[in-house]
Amino acid sequence: MSDQIKDLQQAVTTIMRALKIAETEVQIAHRQLSFLPIDIQTLRFVAQHPDCRLADLAGFLGVVATTASSVVDRLVDRGFIARRRPETDRRSIALSLTDEGKDAFARLETEERATMKLMLDALPEDERATFVGHMSRIASKVSR
Repeated sequence: MSDQIKDLQQAVTTIMRALKIAETEVQIAHRQLSFLPIDIQTLRFVAQHPDCRLADLAGFLGVVATTASSVVDRLVDRGFIARRRPETDRRSIALSLTDEGKDAFARLETEERATMKLMLDALPEDERATFVGHMSRIASKVSR
């Protein structure tokens, strides 16, 4: 098993490096957006969880609420996220993407999917579904 762990470590670090390079290329392609990785993850969470709370976002990001709040402040100032008080709970703040945020996130998603296509293109077509299944299972086990 130790050889498998070593081989897996090499493969995962190579993939992570390639994804980091791709993420940088996305930032270069969309220089006017100049998102940090935490910004992209914030946009992703808010897109997938409209009207989420800051505490939910902080939990997803694995950061304290003050850090999540700083990220949201920056994205609100740039016009990508909106805050509002829900009528059902006036003490709470709901987060959602603005139209500009939806557009920016859609462009980022397009770039990320192009990167995922490169990964799938590295495999024969008959192995792709198995690979995606394995990656999905791993993701569900390692996520919080």
